[in-house]
Amino acid sequence: MAWQILEGDCIDVMRTLPAESVDAIVTSPPYAMQRKATYGGVPESEYPAWTVAWMAEARRLLKPDGSVIINIRPHVRNGQISDYTLHTRLALREDGWCEVEELIWHKKASPPFGHPGRPRRSWESMHWFAKHGRPFVDAKAAGSTSTGLGTRHGRRGPHISTAQSDSHVGVARVPDVVAVKPNESIDHPAPYPTALAEWVGKLICPQGGTILDPFSGSASTGVACIRNGWDYIGIEAMPEYAAMSRARLENTEQAA
Repeated sequence: MAWQILEGDCIDVMRTLPAESVDAIVTSPPYAMQRKATYGGVPESEYPAWTVAWMAEARRLLKPDGSVIINIRPHVRNGQISDYTLHTRLALREDGWCEVEELIWHKKASPPFGHPGRPRRSWESMHWFAKHGRPFVDAKAAGSTSTGLGTRHGRRGPHISTAQSDSHVGVARVPDVVAVKPNESIDHPAPYPTALAEWVGKLICPQGGTILDPFSGSASTGVACIRNGWDYIGIEAMPEYAAMSRARLENTEQAA
């Protein structure tokens, strides 16, 4: 298992990497202008084109069966949900990407922030894109043990007694909703939970594969890689976060 943190604009850095060298991309890019005071931002009007541009490099880097999962959620402005993420999804489809699925991150025990006139926001989307509709996936890698009786689906038919039926123990496919606590004790304005990166990695990256995060941030995806034996490439534009990430990954490696 190897890891590296590369500094610079993600598109510029991605252009230096060899084609078809990455199995999966797991990332949470900057939300449009929501953290401009600490992390800069991309205007909503430019966000779809900007995403299409960095995803074009992602297409080049991905292996034929590789895929991308992007965590992002629109904000509410003037009482209405912003539509930049919707336009971004449509722009990626227009550019030839296949949107395989929309997964949901249930932010279990999320802080009670937000507008008092609305329900507490406790979930975010994870948009799954691939070059085609049949990317690599291991839907049982993060699944739970299942036990059933009788049929191959774990159910006993109405005319089959308990004594006649067979017991089946296996692993269930993961659902399209994953519950992970959002809190991560890291000095970063938008830390991405390691447990979420681990769940996503198990879903779309083969054992011993390579995961890229073009917006490495606090390197939670890198921590997940070290713990699960994947190679990791993180790209970070801010030198202070790049240095913090390297220190975090070194500590994780020593503790492994």
